Amino acid sequence: MENHTGSEAQPYWKCKGCGYTLKLSAPPDICPSCREKCEFADVTCYTPECGFKGIDHRLAGQQEDIRKQ
Repeated sequence: MENHTGSEAQPYWKCKGCGYTLKLSAPPDICPSCREKCEFADVTCYTPECGFKGIDHRLAGQQEDIRKQ
């Protein structure tokens, strides 16, 4: 069985406060967009429906601002 969550893959994190989305190995303590201490949701695609890559838009909703940090 193929491993779709390899060690090189970085997840996408969405700020639950402002909706900012970024790609990092772990969520930051402070959101770089709203500059608040927020919770982050992992919105990475881990299922075949979204091809095991990128953002799972069912979890993330509409995404406009995605940055790689």
